[in-house]
Amino acid sequence: MKLGRLCACLFVVHAAFLGRAAVAQTVVPEAELRKLVGTQTGELPIILSAPHGGNGDVPMTDLRKGEGIEKGPRGFVNGRDVGTEELCADVAAALEVRLKKKPYFVISRFHRKYIDPNRPAEIAYEDPDAKPYYDFYHSSLATYCKEVQQKYRRGLLLDLHGQASSKETVYRGTQNGKTVTLLRERFGEPAHMGPQSLFGTLNTLGWKTHPLDDGKEQAGFTGGFIVQTYGSHQGFGIDAIQLEFGADYRTPEVRKKTASVLAEAVEAYRDRYLIEKP
Repeated sequence: MKLGRLCACLFVVHAAFLGRAAVAQTVVPEAELRKLVGTQTGELPIILSAPHGGNGDVPMTDLRKGEGIEKGPRGFVNGRDVGTEELCADVAAALEVRLKKKPYFVISRFHRKYIDPNRPAEIAYEDPDAKPYYDFYHSSLATYCKEVQQKYRRGLLLDLHGQASSKETVYRGTQNGKTVTLLRERFGEPAHMGPQSLFGTLNTLGWKTHPLDDGKEQAGFTGGFIVQTYGSHQGFGIDAIQLEFGADYRTPEVRKKTASVLAEAVEAYRDRYLIEKP
C-alpha cells in the first residue's frame, strides 16, 4: 500500500475512534436518564428496586454479547424479568395506600440486553454509551440507602426479580442471612427466618415461599449484586432482601393482588423491626 493511502486509512480509523470516544464521553442529560430509570424519593425507610423488568432501548448503544462470560444466574443473562417493572410500581402504590407515605424506588425501564444493573460494572454492559444509565441506577440506590440510614438508622431494601423455575413460588435471597446482618444482630434469627420474618408473614398470607424455617436458600437465587452491594453487612444500615417471583405472581391479572399482599407483609415488618421503640 502506498504511503499516501496508508496515511488516509489511518486517519479514517483514528477519526472514527475519536468520534466513538466523543460519543462515549458525552454527558447524558438527567431528563434523558430518567426516561429509562424511574426513581422516587420516599418518606419511609423502605426502598424498592427492579433491575430487570424494562423493555426500553438505550439510544446509540450496542447489545451485550456476553463473550467470555459464563452463562447462568451469576453470569451472562439478557432476558427480561417480565412484569417486574410494573409489579414494583404496583408495590410502591400499595405501600403508599397502606402506610400513607411513599417508599423510595429505583426501576429499570431499559432492556437487560443492553445493561444488567444486577451485575458489577465490568460485566453489566459492553458499550461505553450504556455507562451513564448504569451509573444513574446505582447512584440513585446508593443515595437512597444513605438517606434512609441517616434519617431512620435502619431500613429495608427489596430487590424484585422474576424466575422461571417454579411459577407458584417466591424465593428469598439474602446470601443465607448475610445481607440482613443488622436485622439478625438486633432481633435474632427469628426475624430473618421465623414466622414473624418477612417471608414467614408472606407464607402465612398464603404465598408459597422458599426457604421455610431454617432451610438454606435455593442455589441461583441467594441474592445478587444489588443486595450484596447495599445490604447491611456493607455498613449501609439497610437490610436487603431479593425476591424472586414465579409467574403466578407477575401476570397482569394478579400483580395488584401480589402488591397488596406484599405491602401487608412489609407493614408488619416495619412495625416489628423498623420503628425504634422508646
